Amino acid sequence: MAILKEIYSRCVSISGNIYFFMGLLGIILSIAGNILIRKRADKRSVTLRDSARRIAVVTGASRGLGCGYVRAIARQMDAFDIQELWIIARNRDKLVALARETGVPCLPIPVDLTSGRSIEVIREMLSTRDYDVRLLINCAGIGNSGTSEQIGNRGEQMEIVLNDSVTVAMVQTLLPFMRGGSRIVNIASIAAFQSIPGFNVYAASKAFVLSYSRGLRSELASRGISVTAVCPYWIRDTGFIEHATGEKAAPFLSKTTDQVVRTSLRAIKGRRRLSTPSIASFLDLIIGPLLPDIVLSRIAAAFNLKRKK
Repeated sequence: MAILKEIYSRCVSISGNIYFFMGLLGIILSIAGNILIRKRADKRSVTLRDSARRIAVVTGASRGLGCGYVRAIARQMDAFDIQELWIIARNRDKLVALARETGVPCLPIPVDLTSGRSIEVIREMLSTRDYDVRLLINCAGIGNSGTSEQIGNRGEQMEIVLNDSVTVAMVQTLLPFMRGGSRIVNIASIAAFQSIPGFNVYAASKAFVLSYSRGLRSELASRGISVTAVCPYWIRDTGFIEHATGEKAAPFLSKTTDQVVRTSLRAIKGRRRLSTPSIASFLDLIIGPLLPDIVLSRIAAAFNLKRKK
């Protein structure tokens, strides 16, 4: 028995050391990657043509995080080297009101991005002159709480289309109009770090966004284009909680839109690969790899808000 305990102790020690050094290596490689992308971005941005109209594009801009990013970016256009904002959502009236509020050149584009024709409209608009898309923020998304049986095929398919297919379509559409120094931001979620029973397809769709963003970042590094995945916890003033769960009570450690936008913009400016703009999402990122998914998913389900009946 003593021998078995000694073997077990040594295995635990070896595993701990391996995990520590792998984590340290990951941090070093991440820092090195950030430095490389910044250098390439700075070098390539010098070659931009003065005639190009420098724009930022924000989807899901009529409410929630999208609206918050538009307001924040409008206050710091020079920091992102932007001359004009393009804001996209379905609600024309809200977009027009937001455009007036910003006080900067702002083009409302009221379209339904789940329609393939809408993506073509945006591509045609970009083709009318020499545009340089300096920033793309993919905020459009939806989430439904409940089991797969409760949500149904139509609801789950809509989550996949809006959260994943539209994100990829926007990147593919705007990428030809991006040059060195441009930034792509995809809104994922803390839900991307593990499966969540009762919130299953949403979590899976955000896991796709996170994985896609990581791979895309590596693909575009040589062009000096950075990709940042933002993984917030619950945001209590966007209306998402009410829509997703039918509940109004905000969970413990939830943040406001302004707090998430302010924190994540620092990561976006720094061209970091990941933003965890709350203590909850940061802890999940760190602790998650240490626990089996079956444990994580049960913990996530326990902390998930009450299901809609």
